[in-house]
Amino acid sequence: MYLEYRDPPLQHDATRVLFAGDASSVDALRAMLAALPICARGQVFVEVDDSEQIETLVAPGRVSVTWLARDRRSGAPGSGRACAPGEALERAVRAWLAEMYVDTDSLLAGEHVIWIAGPTSFAYDLRHDLHGVFHAVDGASVL
Repeated sequence: MYLEYRDPPLQHDATRVLFAGDASSVDALRAMLAALPICARGQVFVEVDDSEQIETLVAPGRVSVTWLARDRRSGAPGSGRACAPGEALERAVRAWLAEMYVDTDSLLAGEHVIWIAGPTSFAYDLRHDLHGVFHAVDGASVL
């Protein structure tokens, strides 16, 4: 299930999650993590401008929280550019999905709650692709 709301209703039985956002979504992430059952598992990615913005997010034991500080990352490989907003998060989420789901069918058949937050332009291509995947299949559950 791919949630498109800024503050999504999180069902009480959400046990497999992928949450991703920027510094502006930390409060929403904190609230959603607090609502998860202790048996939840999954991944949270938070992209921030620099390592000074990293803080503690309490999560169930099998939910990993990864902070992506752009001041410690480069842009596109070989470009010599700095990491643009959303770029580190997009790479991390795509890599995680590729590891967890071999193909689109397995992603759609999975039980994950996927939530991507941040400004409209943040990780735009990733959001567009996920939206397309979940809307392209008849009967896919998208809120």
